[in-house]
Amino acid sequence: MENILSFLGQLISSLIPPSLLSWQTFFWLGVFIFFFVNLGFNLAIRQFFLSLLSIDEIFKQLRKTLTPPKPDSWQTLLWISIFSWAMSLLPAREWMQGFIATCAWFFLIPGIHWFMHEEKFKVFDLTLNIKKGLTIGGLYLAPWITGALICTLLFSGLPEEERTRIALLSWPPISAVIAALPKFIGIGPKYKTPKPEARQDLVILLLSNLLLSCWFQLFFLTQSWLVDYPSLITEDLSKSAFVIKFVNNPTESRGVTILDQAEVVLKEQLDGRSWSQVERWLLELEPQMQQLEDVVMTRISPVKENSLWGLQGQVLPRTEYQMQMMAVWQGPSADGTGYYLMKPCQITRVPDTRRSIARTVASTQIARVTCDAVTDPTAGQPGDGGGMMSEGVKE
Repeated sequence: MENILSFLGQLISSLIPPSLLSWQTFFWLGVFIFFFVNLGFNLAIRQFFLSLLSIDEIFKQLRKTLTPPKPDSWQTLLWISIFSWAMSLLPAREWMQGFIATCAWFFLIPGIHWFMHEEKFKVFDLTLNIKKGLTIGGLYLAPWITGALICTLLFSGLPEEERTRIALLSWPPISAVIAALPKFIGIGPKYKTPKPEARQDLVILLLSNLLLSCWFQLFFLTQSWLVDYPSLITEDLSKSAFVIKFVNNPTESRGVTILDQAEVVLKEQLDGRSWSQVERWLLELEPQMQQLEDVVMTRISPVKENSLWGLQGQVLPRTEYQMQMMAVWQGPSADGTGYYLMKPCQITRVPDTRRSIARTVASTQIARVTCDAVTDPTAGQPGDGGGMMSEGVKE
């Protein structure tokens, strides 16, 4: 008896998971799953067998629903569309496959539009009013669903980057035309002039959908602006009537990237050079900054915004030498005056330990460049400062 108890104790202790990633954990997880699956199976087995007896009835109902009650019905168009798509898989030539698949769309779109007008659609002994279900607040949505299918057909062959934009811009006016067509078609069918009280509704329908297209165009336009001019997102748009900034995280202006890269280039050109060479460089600050700007623009990612940034520099008077590099935004801004960012840099001379001690003091001085962080944007444009740039540089 003691041996049995000892064996059971060792067995139980061996089945206790020592960690989450162990075979005992997976064992108990399997037992847990098996228990509940078995319980669910026992509870559902009876209903399952009962449902098997009604499968034949389900197929009968589906066949009755999808069988065309007469030649001119939406079911007929649906089956012709399915048949056309099946036939499009047979030809070997690609253009023939595309032509037959397009014909399938020509049957599918009117078939779906017809189906959405059903007011007494029977399925599984239920009568559904599809038209009423697609009417929300007095607005019948079927024309816009049909318009979406037409846009999918018309613009499916366009490049992917243009397909969504053109389809969305065309969708509202195409849907408005579909919604307005019944007002111009009378019994026969024949053309009829809309009643005077309906004309105002047609004008409102067309103009509201054109306005929706304009909003779509504004969305795509602002998105393209943010791709070409990423610094626009740093602007204060709180007073805008149509642009809302959903992301509250501050976005870094491209001017910061330009100034950080300008610091790297400035150190490459001045750091470690003799003091006399640095002073000559500072005396010709304006053309040197233009060359520095050209180098910076080749090192950052190319976007259209780059041409709207300018790089300027000035040396503060009576200093040796405090230089300010400014990235000036010359493009559109929220207040219309633009702005600029500044990076202060200190150019100091230090002894050159690489040179011989016997050299003169003047020949052993080299430049050391250190820069601070970029300051916050300042509204407006920086002053000319033409004379200021060289006032602090000693001959």
